Amino acid sequence: VLAVQADGSDVTTIEGLANGGLHPMQQAFWDQHGLQCGYCTPGMIMSATKLVENNPDITEEEIRHGLEGNICRCTGYQNIVKAVQQAAETMNA
Repeated sequence: VLAVQADGSDVTTIEGLANGGLHPMQQAFWDQHGLQCGYCTPGMIMSATKLVENNPDITEEEIRHGLEGNICRCTGYQNIVKAVQQAAETMNA
């Protein structure tokens, strides 16, 4: 997104996701080793958070489809999916 396209919008960054502690998605990525090299981590976490907010009962297939535009250089997709599943449970508890 170009900055001009976000003009007048609220923008949350990876740093802003944590509010006095790790957000459940950030914690789940830590717990499930979805971080790896860190190159894709901010995009994965931000995308995954919005996916779960929009679909609280998200399936593994929906997670994979929803994150397919984010590229992980380490091919750590299995742990990323596990992290999103953990976060979905926590966020919807």
